[in-house]
Amino acid sequence: MRISQVVHGLPPEYLGGTETYAAALTQELARQGHAVSVFTRRADPEQPEYRVETTRVERVEITRVNHTLRESKTFPASYENANIATRFGQMLDRFQPDIVHFQHLMYLSTTCVHEAVRRQIPVVMTLHDYWLICQRGRFLKPDLSVCPGQTDTGCAQCFHHVLDRNMATIHHWLKPLLSRHPWLREQARRWYGKRAGSQSVSLAARQQIQARMAHIRALCASVSLFLAPSRFLREQFVAFGVPQEKILFHECGLQTDAIRPAPKTGIPQKNGGKRPLTFGYIGVVDPVKGVHLLVEAFQTLPQAELRIYGGEAAYAPYPDEKRFRSQLANSARIRCMGRYEQHELGRILAEVDVVVVPSIWYENAPLVIREAFLAHTPVITADFGGMREWVTDGVNGLLFQPRDIDDLRQKMNRFITEPDLVTRLSRAFPAVRSIRADAALLEQHYRRLVH
Repeated sequence: MRISQVVHGLPPEYLGGTETYAAALTQELARQGHAVSVFTRRADPEQPEYRVETTRVERVEITRVNHTLRESKTFPASYENANIATRFGQMLDRFQPDIVHFQHLMYLSTTCVHEAVRRQIPVVMTLHDYWLICQRGRFLKPDLSVCPGQTDTGCAQCFHHVLDRNMATIHHWLKPLLSRHPWLREQARRWYGKRAGSQSVSLAARQQIQARMAHIRALCASVSLFLAPSRFLREQFVAFGVPQEKILFHECGLQTDAIRPAPKTGIPQKNGGKRPLTFGYIGVVDPVKGVHLLVEAFQTLPQAELRIYGGEAAYAPYPDEKRFRSQLANSARIRCMGRYEQHELGRILAEVDVVVVPSIWYENAPLVIREAFLAHTPVITADFGGMREWVTDGVNGLLFQPRDIDDLRQKMNRFITEPDLVTRLSRAFPAVRSIRADAALLEQHYRRLVH
């Protein structure tokens, strides 16, 4: 088959779960004999906006369109971009795929879907987060509080800075300055986070939100098949109006051969010879991932070490940036290991005894949970969203109350006070789908839709 994959970024520039999965899937589809192309984005301020570059990585053709957002001045431009859609259509005419699989459209254009449908190409879309029904993608407000659900007024408050005419003018004027000065950008975000929830919104602002949601509903009607990596996320989109029979639960595959079970050391014993119990955070270091909660919870724990693997991101400011940075710098038992490459995951998981996933948003299906399972490493994670679908409390990990630092500390402390807990929770991990099996199953879906 001829298959086009669409995603908003690829490694090594972008190392999130969606990007990592898309890269692995395209290579596996190519290994299984399919002709595969990828349409994606780059953000190079030195290059002309919308410049297209096509290269090959092994057997996969990759088309990158440069999009730095410097010409995006309106709210609709944040999700609908005719320039990108046109270039995507040109790629379709050249490559002529049998099917198009959209992994994510953030920073691209929702109208890329229409380009495929207009050419009578079936469309599959994997829902890696809530971006279609929440422009922020995570159902988190600017102050990092959890959004109870999509409403026109609530969305208008979140995007008041681009929906209100006066605020939009100020925001556009400040944008270059904020991009050059991270400290100033963080202060502006903090100020906006405190104000956003109390903003009165105009009729014009609500109408722009209504227009986006009507546009998204039309897009959803054009998609042949949705795939949801968690049942929780599937329920949100069914509630939004996607027919149940049109959206399937589908576990994303992993490169299972790269991660092997690793022996765990446990806590130090009286006879010596063992390193301290090691907790590990693995992923993007970002407030929405709850890293600051983990660092706070770890402060008073004895006899253990915390290793933080991953590069920094800036989705939102930390609630108390100064305290967080001070804790990282002044704790002798916290080690910031820095950015890592995907091929290093096996080694990293062998270095930790327990993986902690403390996200503060309704995570869909974090790859790191199942990667930990491959290494026979128990997981502590928040008891909500898609995270609790993978971790069975007391069987292969522990669940803590979301955002509850004391409860998280208590769950971490159990591994210290119960020396055999790591061993007990390392015996019953669910099977993890391989990327090879995933590609084979996707091929069945593709062929059914094509024929």
